[in-house]
Amino acid sequence: MRSVGALLPLLAAVSFGCGSPTEPGPRPGTIVGPIQVESLEIVRNASSSSGLGVRVQGVVGDGCTELILPITQEREGALVRIRILRQRPAEAVCSQIAKLFDQVVPLLGGFPPGRYVVRVNDSEVAFSVP
Repeated sequence: MRSVGALLPLLAAVSFGCGSPTEPGPRPGTIVGPIQVESLEIVRNASSSSGLGVRVQGVVGDGCTELILPITQEREGALVRIRILRQRPAEAVCSQIAKLFDQVVPLLGGFPPGRYVVRVNDSEVAFSVP
């Protein structure tokens, strides 16, 4: 029979990896919601196949709040929907220092001449392609 002292390093090694998920997405026991979007701006000559992107500035949340990756994007005709979600532990006491978000999200697909709307969470911006 082994002593408890000999098993402690093994238990520590096994439990070390238990706190992080192996796949992206929300973790159990968390509050999930959209980030707060402060501003949107269409960016031309972005590093995407379309050459277009949307610069999103906003607030992720407090010191315990994390982004949920990947950022999702769907398209229905002239409407592009982008969802940027965040998560935080339900019962956590966290620092009240805001984590900011400032990123250009590439717009996927082709954009022939016309008017388009990009909606990021509950904010939107319209643009035209000549």
